[in-house]
Amino acid sequence: MLLDPKTIAVISFALCGFANFGSIAVVVGAFSAVVPERASEIAQLGFRALLAATLSNLMSATIAGLFIGLGGI
Repeated sequence: MLLDPKTIAVISFALCGFANFGSIAVVVGAFSAVVPERASEIAQLGFRALLAATLSNLMSATIAGLFIGLGGI
């Protein structure tokens, strides 16, 4: 096997989240349609949301790695 099962699980958790530009674009577009006068403010917050989503995905992957490393899954 090329990769350890724990590595595959951690990578799956890290990659299968909402930390991508497409998801942020959908959120920015939806909020901009609801409140068009604040569209520039919403767009500026999109990058912060992307950073927060990335950190959240990495934290989930870390916790999954801990449980798999302990023989939990």
